[in-house]
Amino acid sequence: MILKTKDYDQFKFRPDNREKIDLPHVERLAESIKSRNLLEFRPILVNQKMEIIDGQNRLLAAKKLQVDIYYQIEASLDAKDILLMNVVKKWTMGDYLNFHIHQGNQNYIKLKKFIKRHNINIKIAFNICSGAAKTAFNDFKKGGFLFSENELEADLSVCWETIDYIKKMNGFSSYTASAKFWQAFFRLLKHKDFNIDKWRANMKSMVSEFSPRARLKDYIRMFQGIYNWHNTTKITLDEEVVE
Repeated sequence: MILKTKDYDQFKFRPDNREKIDLPHVERLAESIKSRNLLEFRPILVNQKMEIIDGQNRLLAAKKLQVDIYYQIEASLDAKDILLMNVVKKWTMGDYLNFHIHQGNQNYIKLKKFIKRHNINIKIAFNICSGAAKTAFNDFKKGGFLFSENELEADLSVCWETIDYIKKMNGFSSYTASAKFWQAFFRLLKHKDFNIDKWRANMKSMVSEFSPRARLKDYIRMFQGIYNWHNTTKITLDEEVVE
């Protein structure tokens, strides 16, 4: 049953709802409602606690205009349904991270601390943790991401050592902060035949070869070429790009 009200304060906002309050979006909604009020045809959805599962911005637009907000109570809705209902505005990786943190998922809590401690963005952290697994992002969205920091520490140390040397020798190198750069480098680091001493030697000899590239494949080829230079043990890196 669809109900209507002007008692806006009875509705509750959940902290784990990705549909963040977007004031410019609220303004656009309000202008659209003033032009033609179609709120009746898209009621907000709430659970039995009157927590909004879908429709926070619509509620605020209705409140701004002091018009009726239409709502539907579905007692069976819970936190996980937020993931299914908020499809109008695409969720970002940060939205999924925050959602699962609010659900108390320790793997996501550890990931956020890891991101902050190493001063990297979420996309870089996700890429280096998940590698090239095709199902990784779906698992991440659904709360199935597993985080293991111990095995990453040594690789991160090599990555920062490389980046520091590139910047020291080549000057400003903003591309080293890109997710493509990091993901490609971790493919090299994870190769079974990777040798740290050979990498350090070639990194210094071939430092001029480091440069911004357009695609992940290009970065993979760059790292492969630098590592293989004057190396009797050649390696071939997987260039498959997993979306």
